[in-house]
Amino acid sequence: MPVSHHRLQRDPRAWQSALDQALAAHDGERALARYEHLAHAFPSPEYDPRDESHPHLNLDALKRWALYRGWQARPATDRVQEGEVYRPPVRFTRVMGKYH
Repeated sequence: MPVSHHRLQRDPRAWQSALDQALAAHDGERALARYEHLAHAFPSPEYDPRDESHPHLNLDALKRWALYRGWQARPATDRVQEGEVYRPPVRFTRVMGKYH
């Protein structure tokens, strides 16, 4: 049975897989990702199912996930656009350590 586009949008594992692939293909030491995309991959416990288009990001879960894959994730407050003060993009910085 094919998975609907709407259901795929709400599947954090699909979003995480897409992020994992994008970071693995990234050749640079730094990458930037939009808050909205990451919030779909790592929705917070305060996620409001009535507002699927604007989930909240579980930053702690994202940081753990990223570190395991050799990246440090931090809000890029210097890249905040007008009206997005509470939804800053996230900067990924490649780290070398015991995992890689």
